[in-house]
Amino acid sequence: MHRNFLLVVAFLLMVSCTVEPYESGDSSLSYLKAEMVDMRVMGKGVQSILSDEDEQLRVSSEFQVPQKMERNDTIYRMMLYYNKVGEAPIEIKSMRLAHVVNPAKKDKALTLADDPLKLISVWKAKNSTYLNLSLGLMTGNAEDEDAIQKIAVVADSTITAADGSKTHYLTLHHDQDEIPEYYTQTAYVSIPMKEYAKGDKISIRMNTYSGWIEKIFAK
Repeated sequence: MHRNFLLVVAFLLMVSCTVEPYESGDSSLSYLKAEMVDMRVMGKGVQSILSDEDEQLRVSSEFQVPQKMERNDTIYRMMLYYNKVGEAPIEIKSMRLAHVVNPAKKDKALTLADDPLKLISVWKAKNSTYLNLSLGLMTGNAEDEDAIQKIAVVADSTITAADGSKTHYLTLHHDQDEIPEYYTQTAYVSIPMKEYAKGDKISIRMNTYSGWIEKIFAK
């Protein structure tokens, strides 16, 4: 059952790398961008960064990833905050790990929780590779040290229209696991869209503190 879940741990959820504080203004350091990217890492170095606009971003060879990210030829999905001036390498200010969740097939025998969460934003990547979500998870110090919030995406059904186009219905499930709801922790989730055909629609619904919400996107 747990293989269908994305495990989300407060504080361990994010991989952060703070280089320097961001300063507002009109200087060359003031053009901060926030963008979802695929970052390929080899050891401590960054081999390549591909944005959701299919732009290849360059980073200085001196930049090293945090120790917890050191791997041999691994691609991370990241929310990247960076400065970019002209054709110079980007200056990474911070980055947060985004969890890639492939929709699991619906299992009638499997009961999933629908605890509410906050939907901060949801958007489709400009290159239609992912459906991205920024979620707010209420969290706090749990009495049970093994308590952990869980998120799963389930493919409920697919409806084919008369013109042959399809609508894929997804549900995002959330299990609070009795963790106290004292403050909000941001989580980033990316759902791959490569299996959907151009023109297909993707509907995703989830339970929020304001009730159930459905968002629909076309590939």
